[in-house]
Amino acid sequence: MTMAWQEGDKERIVYPGARRQEVVEELHGRPVADPYRWLESGEGAECAAWLAAQGDLLAAHESTWPQRAMFHRVVAELAGNGAVAVPAVTPPLWRAGRRFFLHRAADQELPVLMVSADGGPPRALVDPLEVDPSGRTTLDAWRPSWTGDLLTYQLSYQGDEHPTLWVMDVSSGQTVDGPLVPGRATPTAWLADDDGFYYVTLAQARAPGAAPRRAAGLYQIGSGVVAPKRQVRLHRIGQDPDEDAVVFETSSSQLSVKISPEGRWLMLSCAPGAQSGNTLWLAGVPAGREHLLWPRLLHDGRADGTQAVLTFGPGGRVYAITDAGAPFGRLCAVDLRDPRAAAWRTLIAQDPPAVLTGCVPLHTPATGSGPDPDPDSGSGSGEAYLLLSRSRHGVAELSLHDGEGHMITEVPAPGPGSVTKLTAPARGGEDAWFSYSDFVTAPAVYRFNLRDRRCRPAVPVLVDSASPGADPRQPPPLIRQVTYTSPDGTPVQMYLILPAQTRLPASGPPAYGPRPTLLTAYGGFGASCLPAYSPTILAWVRAGGTYAIANVRGGGEYGTSWHAAGRGANKPNAFADFVAAARWLIDHRWTTPRQLAIKGASHSGLMVAAALTQNPELFAAAACSAAVLDMVRYPSFGLGPWWVAEFGDPGEADQFDTLLGYSPYHRVRPGVAYPAVLLTSPHHDTRVDSMHTRKMTAALQHASTSGKPVLLRYEEGVGHGPRAASRWSALQADILAFCAAHTGLGCPGTPALP
Repeated sequence: MTMAWQEGDKERIVYPGARRQEVVEELHGRPVADPYRWLESGEGAECAAWLAAQGDLLAAHESTWPQRAMFHRVVAELAGNGAVAVPAVTPPLWRAGRRFFLHRAADQELPVLMVSADGGPPRALVDPLEVDPSGRTTLDAWRPSWTGDLLTYQLSYQGDEHPTLWVMDVSSGQTVDGPLVPGRATPTAWLADDDGFYYVTLAQARAPGAAPRRAAGLYQIGSGVVAPKRQVRLHRIGQDPDEDAVVFETSSSQLSVKISPEGRWLMLSCAPGAQSGNTLWLAGVPAGREHLLWPRLLHDGRADGTQAVLTFGPGGRVYAITDAGAPFGRLCAVDLRDPRAAAWRTLIAQDPPAVLTGCVPLHTPATGSGPDPDPDSGSGSGEAYLLLSRSRHGVAELSLHDGEGHMITEVPAPGPGSVTKLTAPARGGEDAWFSYSDFVTAPAVYRFNLRDRRCRPAVPVLVDSASPGADPRQPPPLIRQVTYTSPDGTPVQMYLILPAQTRLPASGPPAYGPRPTLLTAYGGFGASCLPAYSPTILAWVRAGGTYAIANVRGGGEYGTSWHAAGRGANKPNAFADFVAAARWLIDHRWTTPRQLAIKGASHSGLMVAAALTQNPELFAAAACSAAVLDMVRYPSFGLGPWWVAEFGDPGEADQFDTLLGYSPYHRVRPGVAYPAVLLTSPHHDTRVDSMHTRKMTAALQHASTSGKPVLLRYEEGVGHGPRAASRWSALQADILAFCAAHTGLGCPGTPALP
């Protein structure tokens, strides 16, 4: 039985016993201890007993968090409006008069794939809760055919992210093909006649003993790294998947495929990791011989880390978006007679510091034809236009250009937030759709029309008349963007989201003095932390706290150079930026070390763990979810082999020292007063193996002398990715309640807001 008892003025916690092993390896001439190697396996009686005792300890502490019930109620209510992790509605994908989109009502656990034909009422196509009422089955990916008659959709169970792919007849809702087992969620590129599709799979995902048929013209790219091979295969409807022809193969961890609307051209993109330099290929698709591809290399960014991707427009137009020679992104025209990158013609140059985030080709109907009621029926014979989205210091910008890239007009965005999922009918038209959100505005779908050149909310579809998250009695929080300086002199931006009652001077901290503050950052894989609606943020701020988001290096807020400055050997820059944000908040009296908590998940969780092991004195609490924490052995677990381009290779001596230097698990030192720590993880996480969380929990519980708890929240039936809304809300609420309890938010003695 786990117990806690008082010793003087400090609570001492008796943690579940975790056996320490004398495991010391000599790596690149350095001894590296790994006392909890046995916890790398989540199975077995010893680990099960340890996890059960951790659950008992967590339950005992949860009951002492004063704001837990409140946070569970408020986060669940606010999540009814949608969030990135639990979307309420997405922009439509048009196919021949049919509109496909995701929708989740406020009382639904998971988004439902809907379709509306010829302006008729929407109907459900794929409802994960009808497939599995337990809420443990998620819709990972979907794609309609060009005619809109068929649909591929992929379902995974209990968060394993190993989906099964099925094919549905859209009119009848009946399954007409499947299952296919691609290994991971895959893009599907439909042939023009609905006869089949290309898809991406792991080479080892094929059933044991089944030998794939290799078509003539198969290209094998890469140098044989540790990641499993990825393949593009062609599946014909009704064909045995074991007979699917392999048309392309690479040892790169990232492989995507896209086909032009008329089915003539296939784009293939390979990269060693997310947001790393890619190779871009283009293959003609011969009618009747679609299994015979001879891809041509257009762009090779492996040496300089540059990326490129193709966009197929109406009328056979092809565009390329690339950061080659333009870290903030540029748009180019591609001549299919010579599609090599060297021959690309820049239409729209980069515009620093605005990052190019999207582009869709549009066109007006041919002269005299009038408006087209079917947005996806265009032939591209009208006048061509380009609608671009950029992000400048986190604020979305939209601009309209002619077919040659000349600026026509700036298009006012809905607000000072983020434009995402910019989309337009593949065969062209006058309309584009996108999702807009900011810190106080729930995600909403907007429509842009060429004729009036304005953005308006899309016609409401299945909108709830009264969303429980929309409370007009709650005034919106205040938003401030500040700049602070990292130790090497680099300026870094940070958002501060403040309670509505806050009285701010022209500059400097609020007059009421330091308050409980929650700080986060992502800082990896080129991902950007931009203004977006978050039930977590709003719940914390409504309770009276300050929420801070630092745009540290390693993210993509300022282009690919910003990512490179916090990647690989430069990864410590991201941690330095994060710690500098904490120091700035303290030095400028926004908070104090006794009131400052940090939180993060996935790469953001690594940020938190690095900070708390390097500077534990700065923080009162830390919440670390599903993070990579053992940087010495990470390539051996989950998708670790695919992250070498982001973190570095511990097998290489020159990279090993950097990794070991910040590896949170290896930086834990006995006798250090660590802050209160909540670690969370699914039991089975196929992306970031939960061994990281188990080992880190044991190490911190053994080492810390602060008397503050180190707790483990372990979940069954979920994974690293999407989950039911109630499961997501419960996790976020527990994290907030834990941080509130250890920073004094909402507790007696916290200064009241003026």
